[in-house]
Formats: sequence, C-alpha cells, structure tokens
Amino acid sequence: MLVDVAVERYRFVCGRCGRAWTADYDVQYVSDDVGATFAFYRLDGVPVPPPTGGEVTCPNCGAMGVAVIPEGRRDSSPARLDSDEPRLRVTTTGEQRRATAPHLPAVVSRT
Repeated sequence: MLVDVAVERYRFVCGRCGRAWTADYDVQYVSDDVGATFAFYRLDGVPVPPPTGGEVTCPNCGAMGVAVIPEGRRDSSPARLDSDEPRLRVTTTGEQRRATAPHLPAVVSRT
C-alpha cells in the first residue's frame, strides 16, 4: 500500500575534491502486508539506490567519500477517492501519457 509520496532534496559534498551539488529525489514509501515500510527512490525518473546508502560517487573526481546532507522535503500526499479533492477521470493509458508529455529532469545544481 502506498503510504507517502515526497520530493526529497539532498546536498552532497565530496571529501576529496570539495565539489558540492544538490539533487531532488522522488520518493515513494510503501508498506507491505505485515506493516514494514520501504522507500523507493527515483532520480530523473530512473530507479536509484537511496542517496544515504553510501553509493554516491563524486561526478568531479570519482571519489566515494561523499557526505550526504538532507536539505529538505516536500510532501505530496497520495490522493484518496473518498475525499472532496478535485479529480479528473483518466481515459488514456500510461504509455499514451508518457508518449505525449515531455520528460522533466530532476533539479540538480552544482555550486
């Protein structure tokens, strides 16, 4: 069951060369049948490991000693059918929607 949807921004700082950058991840929190919750991360629409998992490499020097600092989060609660929120019935397939909408890249800034 989908529990939570958010955009989470992380700041990265390389311990070797000092390069700093930020990236926004789309995150979905899902719970299973026994109540365990799992987080699924995407960057630019591509599934990726969590940024806090220790697998981030510096795009400048390739070092693995990158500090990961959570900078912010923007919640996006899943919609509920029993709410009074505005809604629109969807009559197209996922493939049709993907084919007609331009791809939006993740926000990545380098400082």
